[in-house]
Amino acid sequence: MTAFRFNPRPVTWVTVKVNAPVEDGIEPQNFRAKVLILPEAERQAIADDPREALRQVWLGWEGIEDIDGNPVPFSKKAREQLMGYSYITLGVAEAYRRATAGIETKN
Repeated sequence: MTAFRFNPRPVTWVTVKVNAPVEDGIEPQNFRAKVLILPEAERQAIADDPREALRQVWLGWEGIEDIDGNPVPFSKKAREQLMGYSYITLGVAEAYRRATAGIETKN
């Protein structure tokens, strides 16, 4: 059995599932997000402001491309742009919830 190694500020990668609007409807898509798992007290302190909560915990990504298929590098500006769309923020929030509950699985 592996010993439990407590990290008070763990960072992990989660799979974000989004239902993206496309020309002919909605298409399930996904990407990976790097997130910081906050202690419960810190999560509660920012719970009333979901956008600020995402700013605190969403640290990076893999697998996001622009309309031409070019990788979109992580930046605070790019994150803000993506956070302007509820289908993206809802996907990140759900992936974060899975990670904090310990139910995120490796792909």
